Amino acid sequence: MKYIIVLYMCSLTTGQCPTNSISAYQFDNHFDCVAMGYRVAHDTFINLKKIEDFEKDYIEEERIVVKFECKKVGEKV
Repeated sequence: MKYIIVLYMCSLTTGQCPTNSISAYQFDNHFDCVAMGYRVAHDTFINLKKIEDFEKDYIEEERIVVKFECKKVGEKV
């Protein structure tokens, strides 16, 4: 079974996760997917400040977090 990482941009203020994206990575097992998911989520969060819509004040105010899950290829996102 193949797995992919799905990232979610979430606001802890509203409890909503309005955006998601599928990473280009594909894995043969859940363990490897999760291990890489933590790295990708971390790197994505650190790089948010480089994106115009995610200034530090906005990240603080909305309490933005990056969540992820590993989905089986073929499952609905």
